[in-house]
Amino acid sequence: MATLRRRFAVVLGCCAALTTFGMMVPSSFGGPINSDAAFTPRVGGGILRLQYAFEEADGRDAVRHISKSTAKAVFVYGMKPNLALFLNVPYVNRQVDRFDRRFGRSEDAHDGIGDVTVMAKYRFFQNDVGPLETTRAAVLGGLNIRSGDSDFSSDSYDPIVGAVYSWRKDRAKFDADVLYQVNTGGGERRHDVLRYDLALSRRVYPAAYGEDHTYEIDAVAEINGRYVADGTHEVFISPGVALAWERMSFEVSVQIPAVQELPGGPEVDYRIVAGLRFRW
Repeated sequence: MATLRRRFAVVLGCCAALTTFGMMVPSSFGGPINSDAAFTPRVGGGILRLQYAFEEADGRDAVRHISKSTAKAVFVYGMKPNLALFLNVPYVNRQVDRFDRRFGRSEDAHDGIGDVTVMAKYRFFQNDVGPLETTRAAVLGGLNIRSGDSDFSSDSYDPIVGAVYSWRKDRAKFDADVLYQVNTGGGERRHDVLRYDLALSRRVYPAAYGEDHTYEIDAVAEINGRYVADGTHEVFISPGVALAWERMSFEVSVQIPAVQELPGGPEVDYRIVAGLRFRW
């Protein structure tokens, strides 16, 4: 519990520090934290997203407890007005607490680079009704590339396809996405994976934009699901908050398990996600 309190203190400290920065003009860049959106950067523009996630899980049999930290860097580049390229590189640390009747309790820890993902997003539909109302849809395609790290890498190169939908009107925002990964390798990761997300967010500050309002605060509620073809199914309810300015934003979310159908796997107790986004 002491470790968890320290992590929450760090997150809250970051929130307090960020609200004291000198800000730019208000933006509408707040929104989903664990879901995608059908928006792309301007041509030649980019987004750098730095995200940290920590989770704890109850193990089974000899594995009693698992804690996992993931630091992820995502770079997005605007190729065309409706086309963006993505590069996702995760760094993972995993600690496992085991108990054996013969040898007693033991701990082991591993860290390394997880599989790298390259993606393209093509926005094929855009309907801007007004300055604060728009509907957009996009398709995605890419490849999950094995990192070669023995602890966190798959043994294959796996194609990914998907779609994402976004709607904005005044203070309300809705996003939905679905991604399907075709796993071409063997072993534990040989099964295809379906991911789906729904996100509803609302700007709680300011009620209306004005010259004195230099940032916005969004309350976010998400449903994040993951289904694996071996029968594994996880659904998380994810409340969060996003603080957004023109060139950067800070976001934090707590993911709470609602469905966990995990044949033989550990059940996640909770997951904390915090991140920064820089835009140019």
